[in-house]
Amino acid sequence: MIGSHGSTSKIPYSGGASNLDNECGLKARVKRKAKHILHIDSSSGAEEDEEYQAALDELDNSPAFNTSKFLNRTRIGNSGIKGKALGLVQEAAAAIVHPKEAIKTRATKKTAGTLAKSRPYLSRKADLDFLEAHDDLEQAEGRRDDSDDEGAFDRKNEGINQCEERIENMETARQNMRVAWITARHIQRVRVVDAIPPLPFPDDNFFEQEDDCGVLEFNWGKWIAYKLLHGSHAFSAQYIDDFQELPFDIDTLRKHVERLIIVSAPVQTLLLDIRRIYRWEKPWRTGKIMALYFILWYMSHIMTFLYGYILYSTIMNYYYPRSLEALRQGITRSLDRGATAFKVGELMDKHGSDDWLGPLMEELGAFIQVQIADLASFFEATYNFYHFRSPPATFATLCLIASLFLVSVLTDSRFALRLFWFFIGLTFFICWPISSLYPRYRFLVSPLKWALWEVPNHSEWCFRFLQDRAAVVRQAILRHEAGDIHDEQLSCVPGTGSDADSFATCRSISLDEQRDILSFGCTYCHMPGQFIISTHGIRFATSLAKSLPHESFDKPFADLVEMSKRQTRSSVLSPLAKVTTGMDKLELRFRGKGGGAGMHGMGEQEDAEIVLLENMRRRDKAFNAVVAFSGVRWQHLQQRPSKLRPEEKKGDSLTDK
Repeated sequence: MIGSHGSTSKIPYSGGASNLDNECGLKARVKRKAKHILHIDSSSGAEEDEEYQAALDELDNSPAFNTSKFLNRTRIGNSGIKGKALGLVQEAAAAIVHPKEAIKTRATKKTAGTLAKSRPYLSRKADLDFLEAHDDLEQAEGRRDDSDDEGAFDRKNEGINQCEERIENMETARQNMRVAWITARHIQRVRVVDAIPPLPFPDDNFFEQEDDCGVLEFNWGKWIAYKLLHGSHAFSAQYIDDFQELPFDIDTLRKHVERLIIVSAPVQTLLLDIRRIYRWEKPWRTGKIMALYFILWYMSHIMTFLYGYILYSTIMNYYYPRSLEALRQGITRSLDRGATAFKVGELMDKHGSDDWLGPLMEELGAFIQVQIADLASFFEATYNFYHFRSPPATFATLCLIASLFLVSVLTDSRFALRLFWFFIGLTFFICWPISSLYPRYRFLVSPLKWALWEVPNHSEWCFRFLQDRAAVVRQAILRHEAGDIHDEQLSCVPGTGSDADSFATCRSISLDEQRDILSFGCTYCHMPGQFIISTHGIRFATSLAKSLPHESFDKPFADLVEMSKRQTRSSVLSPLAKVTTGMDKLELRFRGKGGGAGMHGMGEQEDAEIVLLENMRRRDKAFNAVVAFSGVRWQHLQQRPSKLRPEEKKGDSLTDK
């Protein structure tokens, strides 16, 4: 166990008052006195303090960490208090008289309102301000002239730097809002991608089974499956699901449809552009494209052109990003696209509530849900590939496309076509059967996932973003602590008079010791206390006297296996709830005494230690903070259902057959 309850670590920011105020005040007075006597320049210390305060502001005010502030802003409407009160009374009456219909109506409105924009976490004003900032930068660069004198040249450069800094701050703010939306809206459960090697490979008798005649035979299929999983565990574990068949849930399906519609905005633009081409709205453009198509068809290089265009477009977007141009064009089309998205979401909810579709959804709901979720993840990964969210993964995919391009150019077109149809046959006869019979391994046999291997979807990008920001915050906190230790060591230099006596009482603190970062009020086993996140792990500290019997835990991040958001809801009041204080729960699963995570993936331990923190204040902030400061790799999973079928509890898998 790393750290102890009796350590001298400090909590830079917490939900309540710190219990170390007196100690911090004494240390601050001693520090000031030492600097005054030893004539130490405090300029570097001031810079460290500014960096430290910026780190605390990052935790408190950044929507990426403190999603509650972002969500509170998004709930603000245009109606006044009187209108809101009347609306609440009407909704309450409807919920009492027709509770089922009221819940469905609220879900429909929420879905349709969300799908009305391709970026629901940003307002129209935010987009216009962002475009205006880029226009200001362009104008500032246009005013610069080589014939200016040195003073004018410096002033114009300073103006350009200010514009660039403003744009950088706005881009960071937009990314923070995006992370806040994705983590609060779509991420409810995550687990650690285990870096511990799998269990030892089983003996041969493990793969022997009796046939219909009672004769022992060796199951080569099971042996090959185990061998492949055992050898690829280190780099493929993050693409293995934890359910053999994902349980169907209408709310989960609605969120996947929401993801698909939001991320498919570029595809909608492409389809509209294709429609304009075949309708000959611009005859000269359509004629050129038709001539190019038939030339490529005659030369048998249509796929070659496609590979080359993907390479050219992606590389040009790296050096000359088109996101700003796409934003300008998107604003002009936002009304039409918004109306379309609204109709799609409304149509889905309307049909989902009809009686005739209910049995059909029971049969096909789980399959449709998986396909929509995978399609949304593919579009998200494609978007992040094109925008270089993970440059190494994007470059690896570009190398693959470049190889296909060279094969198409340098070899006979018949060979390229045979290669293409070979992959089609491989996908149809091998990959699809495995993904259909064993859905948890569907990503491992997906050619699209092979092409975009390690390219993050939006959830994985959020995890990386949070951990990058947390690394900066952690560094600032540790540097601030190191500065305090250095000042205390300087203050221990013996002097004369009463000052020397006061310096003799200082103590030296080791940098290896645990440092507390955040704390959140909650209850654990019906005991009130604080959930504390430190640089090394997480723990619960009760607010009651330590002499009283109580449950507690203190775990390093290495023991954490899974984390999920839970909530207690009232069937009548939940449609009206705006503040969920007292309902929010955080479930943590720690590695059991068995050690590793097993063959089939991570977190599948029957002896896993489950911790449930109830009445969690700022639950979403605590969830994001654990993801950020843990430093481990996370995988986004579907929320566990309240009740699992027996085969799901066992964790049915390819290797169990």
